[in-house]
Amino acid sequence: PARPAPVEFSPGDLPALRSAGVRYLREEPAVPVRITGAVVRLRRSGPRGAGIVRLRVLAGAEVAHVRVELDEEAYRIAGHAHLVGLPLRVEGRLERRGGFRRLTGASQVAPVQVDEAERDRLMKSLQENVDFFEEACAGEEP
Repeated sequence: PARPAPVEFSPGDLPALRSAGVRYLREEPAVPVRITGAVVRLRRSGPRGAGIVRLRVLAGAEVAHVRVELDEEAYRIAGHAHLVGLPLRVEGRLERRGGFRRLTGASQVAPVQVDEAERDRLMKSLQENVDFFEEACAGEEP
């Protein structure tokens, strides 16, 4: 997508911008969504149990990435979808927390079937973003 043109502000604009920022954060409501996204990060504290997944959003919300906490079964589904290069569809409430987008109350977690050309495109895109995987593995013993 094309980036919007840059906007310039003067020092006198800062109070109004700060006020608008506070108001935006306070008034931005959580909204129900159904997101389709490519799994770019998986993290949990042990080999079993719930975990947190980061999705690169492909459809369903106008955000680039979202974090989702999943129960053990949904996390397993997300892991399998990631391994075979399929996007994941999940329903929940899109919230903003500390600058990050989070999907709460995740349900209906399922891989999405895509044609082979789309799957290859997704896999290539994920390989180009290998920094997510390196960051996730940093400091872990093999």
